[in-house]
Amino acid sequence: MGSPQRRISATIAVVIALGLSPALSGCSSNPIENLVEQATGGKVELGGKEIPEGFPSEIPLVEGEMQFGIAAGEGESRGYNITILAGAESPLKAIESDFADAGFKIQLQGSGSEGSGTVVFTGDAWIGAVIVANTDEGYTANYTVAPAGDSEPSAGE
Repeated sequence: MGSPQRRISATIAVVIALGLSPALSGCSSNPIENLVEQATGGKVELGGKEIPEGFPSEIPLVEGEMQFGIAAGEGESRGYNITILAGAESPLKAIESDFADAGFKIQLQGSGSEGSGTVVFTGDAWIGAVIVANTDEGYTANYTVAPAGDSEPSAGE
């Protein structure tokens, strides 16, 4: 098991790399894969338009068309990022409700213009964020999920 700092750093690298994915959607996935492989030490699986193997079933996903999937790391430090095209209506409120109903704590819910926004969640086993964006094709929901592990410092640290 990697240190909490390394897991968080790898998760941040994945988020940054995947934040670039819409801009690079017309390009090969190689630039993204190379960046993520460098950040994770080569432990990356680009799932294409499939949910990556091992994605946690307890994470509620909005219905829609899978656009992109990736897994990075291995074992207990494996994190995930997926993008789903959710349709013409913003799924932001439904996503927040689904996470609350599934027992996750909503740490932050920020709404932007035209139904876009972010939901940051924590649970016993998983933490992450969902970013909803309004695109030319409709609303997308981008999920970044990482193991909760022992990412919080213990008392006295």
